[in-house]
Amino acid sequence: MECNGSQCSTNENESSSCGCDGGCECPSCSGQDMLKFGEIMWHKAAMAAMFEAKKDRIKAKLEKSFGPTLDKGADIIVEAIGKKITAAVQSSKSEQELHSKLRSLLTESHN
Repeated sequence: MECNGSQCSTNENESSSCGCDGGCECPSCSGQDMLKFGEIMWHKAAMAAMFEAKKDRIKAKLEKSFGPTLDKGADIIVEAIGKKITAAVQSSKSEQELHSKLRSLLTESHN
């Protein structure tokens, strides 16, 4: 078994007999017995849980150390996004108004 973070692989020659994309480790694809397959799945779950636990610890420490700064940064970003959305809506309205006026002009000129 080879582990790369929360991703694990059990063998190099995985077949795709069940229609999988070749990354399947089900017993019919990998030729494993159900007990070995269960062991592998528990191992993968444990590695994924360990990764999440570590991530949660770091997140909590970052919150404690930089919380107010992160909040201010988030406020700045949300404000900037709001301004971009407002500008995009205004631009769209201006474009629609221009198209409407040009349509009216062309309609009048062909009548």
